[in-house]
Amino acid sequence: MEKLYLGFNALMYGVFAVWCAAAPKQTGDFVGLSAIGPTGQSEYLAVYGGLQAGLALFYGLALFSSEHQRSALWMSALLYGGIAAFRSLAVLRLGFTELGSARMFYLAEIVLFVAAVLLLRRRAG
Repeated sequence: MEKLYLGFNALMYGVFAVWCAAAPKQTGDFVGLSAIGPTGQSEYLAVYGGLQAGLALFYGLALFSSEHQRSALWMSALLYGGIAAFRSLAVLRLGFTELGSARMFYLAEIVLFVAAVLLLRRRAG
């Protein structure tokens, strides 16, 4: 199950990184962001494309290196827990229906957080 989880994350972040690099306007519109000028476009590519690529590589490393799998599960629990917590603030401020396409991400982040925690618990025995 751990390898399936790590592989899914590597693939998901890899696809999103390529999509961000190939079609930044389309992905920005999809997530509700608009890059106004060159500085905004640069920031979007770096933060969304570059960070996603780095995460894809990290999860790929963990997938094939057992010594990194526990760290990747901990990172997942902390990453998705933090993202879901802050997206919950958006739900409280704006309402769930106002999240648009982010509703899908919110639910996925919660599922990925819970899965990471369960995998860590299973690993602890």
